[in-house]
Amino acid sequence: MSRINRARIVDGDQATAASLNDRFDDFSQANALNRFNLRDAAVDLPQLAKSPDFQAPFIQVDDIGKSDLLHASPVSVSGFSSAPYTSPHIVEDGAGNATFATYSGGLTVDPEEVLRIYWSLSVDADLSGGPENDGFQAIVVNDTTNAASAISTSAGCFVAWLQWDITSSSLTNWTEVPGQGDFKTAFGSNYGNALSFCKATTVIPLWASYPPVLSDGKPTSARTTNSMGWRGVSGAWHYVPTSSTTIYGLRIVLLGVMHPNRVSTAGANNLVMDTAAGGVKTTLKYTGGQLVTFVNRVQ
Repeated sequence: MSRINRARIVDGDQATAASLNDRFDDFSQANALNRFNLRDAAVDLPQLAKSPDFQAPFIQVDDIGKSDLLHASPVSVSGFSSAPYTSPHIVEDGAGNATFATYSGGLTVDPEEVLRIYWSLSVDADLSGGPENDGFQAIVVNDTTNAASAISTSAGCFVAWLQWDITSSSLTNWTEVPGQGDFKTAFGSNYGNALSFCKATTVIPLWASYPPVLSDGKPTSARTTNSMGWRGVSGAWHYVPTSSTTIYGLRIVLLGVMHPNRVSTAGANNLVMDTAAGGVKTTLKYTGGQLVTFVNRVQ
């Protein structure tokens, strides 16, 4: 960067037009103060300048799921009926083909860079057989004058989380990203993750259960349970490696049905599998979303 050296102003110096013109006549701007030499040249160009517009050194957007904005024929994932599970559901295109992000030759992220991953999906819960009442973590509140008006607070959900392959471009060694568990940790007879190992997890609520009519604070009719309906869900994960890390692929996987759980002896809040509410009772439907990879420098 160029520098202009001149003596500082001291007491007694005159601030006249002539003295100011003399003082600054060693500075000249050959070109117009346009977007490049004023805005772009004022920052670290190798980090920010990439044609045609502002971008980080690397950004990639990949489609995941089935691209169907009308939800005409979504992909369905049934709740898992055994724990621990064998393998999670990989977000696919509806024809059984996994959808994920790959990088030509691998994407290397250095310690002076931050890797930012963002994902989204369009989802809906399909319920049958009263799954909101079947889970081993369900808490049902009853009105003593109307037992049929029980309110379930079971908080059933699916989870979506991020996996990567940092072994080779063959993409046969998928593992959880740092800070993320695989939901196979045993908590007594339950299996899941402590919340501290859900740092790349999206929680997808499945249903809402409530009394439709209240009188003097009491339910007067049977509760209503509805799925949460079609909506968008999203997640994010940020990572600064301690050493250079090469990534060959990223993907999103799904698992359910899950419930909150607390193991008092371990002092941990967890998400665990609820096989009673799985199987054909709860199905998660989804269509399309995106997986965005973004790298920028932090030093």
